[in-house]
Amino acid sequence: MPHRGGTVINISGNNPVDDPEYRYKMPAVFGKIEGSGNGIKTAIPNITEVANSLYRPPGEVNKFFGCELGAQTTYNEETDRAIVNGSHTDDTLQKLMHRYVETFVLCPTCGLPETKYSIKNGTIWHKCAACGAKEMVDMNHKLTNYILAQDKKNKKLKNKNKKAAGKTNDLGKKDNSDEEKEKKSKKEKKSKKEKKEKKSKKDKKESSTSAGDGDSIEEEKDYLKKAMYGKKEDDGFGSDDSDDDAVSEAGVDDQGAMLLAVEGTRKFLEANPDASVGEIVEMVTNQQMASALKAHDKVHIFARAAFTPLFFKNKEAEKYAPVVSKISNGNKIIERHLIASLEFLSIEKPKGFPVMIKQLYDEDALEEETIIEWAEDGRSDYTLAAVDEETRAALRGEAEPVVVWLQELESDSEGEDE
Repeated sequence: MPHRGGTVINISGNNPVDDPEYRYKMPAVFGKIEGSGNGIKTAIPNITEVANSLYRPPGEVNKFFGCELGAQTTYNEETDRAIVNGSHTDDTLQKLMHRYVETFVLCPTCGLPETKYSIKNGTIWHKCAACGAKEMVDMNHKLTNYILAQDKKNKKLKNKNKKAAGKTNDLGKKDNSDEEKEKKSKKEKKSKKEKKEKKSKKDKKESSTSAGDGDSIEEEKDYLKKAMYGKKEDDGFGSDDSDDDAVSEAGVDDQGAMLLAVEGTRKFLEANPDASVGEIVEMVTNQQMASALKAHDKVHIFARAAFTPLFFKNKEAEKYAPVVSKISNGNKIIERHLIASLEFLSIEKPKGFPVMIKQLYDEDALEEETIIEWAEDGRSDYTLAAVDEETRAALRGEAEPVVVWLQELESDSEGEDE
């Protein structure tokens, strides 16, 4: 008798998908009856394979069976053993799987299994990577209580690990000797001196360039503005001033390959206003690879090409958040680079920075944890060279109300767990 776990079927909800070329596949679920009498139960040997094909946790899938069958369930992550009390046939389990897919996996708008959960204020949303739709999950289903509980548990664990890491760092800092502190002080003084000398050389070089080729610096500034903003319009985000020093410095910092990639992306967006999320991400990836830039530069390329001075009026956060989410794919490092791009784009108008952060958070393109981490750790690893310390401090000051609000939100969420 062939192993039932070898059967592969199309991922579908209540309506079957008969297309043999359908690219979304999953293994057919099957059970194994164990015990007898009052102790009879059904083990599900391939629960992890099934869950992974749907990009959902095995424990959640198993819990759904329990909710639908009115039976107790257990899932042991270490042994990967899923149990549903009672005797249940493969046919029953598979029908329930289609129901689960219909309710908790398929996008209500496009019907594709390309969703991930977005949980805010006790509400679960489907966020679709295929069409960009954001739809609420059926919050009347009992499984939502389990999903919310797991989300809180995961957040609590992350916070615990973060605090533990912070304590370790504090201990390491306390161990620094006076001698090490003196070395650090000398190193900082030396670094400042070198920066001053470097800046002086740079100013001389730029002065020389302007004398020999008067329009080169101005052309670079204008090109950067076009690559960043497209049109010279002011909506409280950009600036029309062609002599802005911050933009000039940014041009020096981001010339060459990055500028070409930004310009290519901007032209594509203008020529293809109805392009899908997948098409845009593919185009940005091609620009990044063709320019020999790093993988995380994709988010810099896209942010500078897509976010214009009309960011707020044109609702660009809402329009392009699915693209940003697809590029970052939940990676905190990419999200930190996104914030770095927003810092860069806010050099001229810092007042718009916190609103950009808040809107991208509301659209699930930035996670609460990433924003708080950016505000608390004080690191400038991701900050671009064009954003000096004074500007960076000003931007952090502008964003403080949003950060405080998120911290209070996180605190309230932890309080509900207690």
